[in-house]
Amino acid sequence: MGIGIAAAALLASAAPAQDGSEASATGTLVVAEPRIIAESLELVATGYTFTEGPAWDGGRLIFSDIPGDAVHAHTPGEPGAKLLYAPSMNANGHTFDRAGRLLNAEHGSGALTRWTSEAGRQVIVEAYEGKHLNSPNDVVVRSDGLILFTDPPYGLGLRAAELAFSGVFALHEASGRMVLIDDAHSRPNGLALSPDEKVLYVGDTATQTVWAYDLAAEGTASGKRLVVDVTDDSKPGRVDGVRVDREGLVYVTCPGGICVVDPARGLVLERLATPNRATNLAWGGPELSDLYITAMTDVYRLKTRARGTGSSSRR
Repeated sequence: MGIGIAAAALLASAAPAQDGSEASATGTLVVAEPRIIAESLELVATGYTFTEGPAWDGGRLIFSDIPGDAVHAHTPGEPGAKLLYAPSMNANGHTFDRAGRLLNAEHGSGALTRWTSEAGRQVIVEAYEGKHLNSPNDVVVRSDGLILFTDPPYGLGLRAAELAFSGVFALHEASGRMVLIDDAHSRPNGLALSPDEKVLYVGDTATQTVWAYDLAAEGTASGKRLVVDVTDDSKPGRVDGVRVDREGLVYVTCPGGICVVDPARGLVLERLATPNRATNLAWGGPELSDLYITAMTDVYRLKTRARGTGSSSRR
């Protein structure tokens, strides 16, 4: 059901520049003529408490209702979504491994897990150097199987923190070797790989920023650099989910909705207004040109002119 929201609505008010673009008050360039966003948002599922973790399995969108302690699946063409499994240990982010199996960043348990309908839940990792993880938040998988995830403290609840930092990690599952990529972020959250998998993008919710790293084959990272700061205290919403398209543009939840960023120039190219605070996003559909957005109680679909990358299974 369409909700009649102009998907190309710009969130920043600014004076037009001579080249037809707009310069925002923060100096970030915002392109006035939309190039990527094609249609209005379509509401595909609603009635949840706090939706998160969208991931496309090739035919369905998988997503979490964190407080609802459940994971759901939406099939395009069918109304709403069906329960995939519960309880979910308050699962947040999801992705798929090379075999197409679902991986889960669990807030409740503080573990990264795998789930299949045949075997149920299996723990992949829950500690670093003998100390329990905080609450894995989001996760991606490189095409060679390297697992990358963020570990802020949002889901600690009554559990005492054992780590003195919020980490960004790489995990070689076969050997169990973990690489600490960064321990300096306050609230590392969404993450994504560039199309060639040589760059890792990480969003920090606390500072409203997105960062880039050069990712080496063994999972170490270097060249940390700021991509963009989307701080705007006048609008609700935070840096949370991060995705990329096949051209290398970065899509990130931001104040007011979704920001499309050119990482080479650090510029916001387009901004999409969402009716509820956007929490995460994922590419889906036959051509990976549908952008699915989780937004508090709702899940939306947006037709775009772009083509995305798969939910880490390189579909």
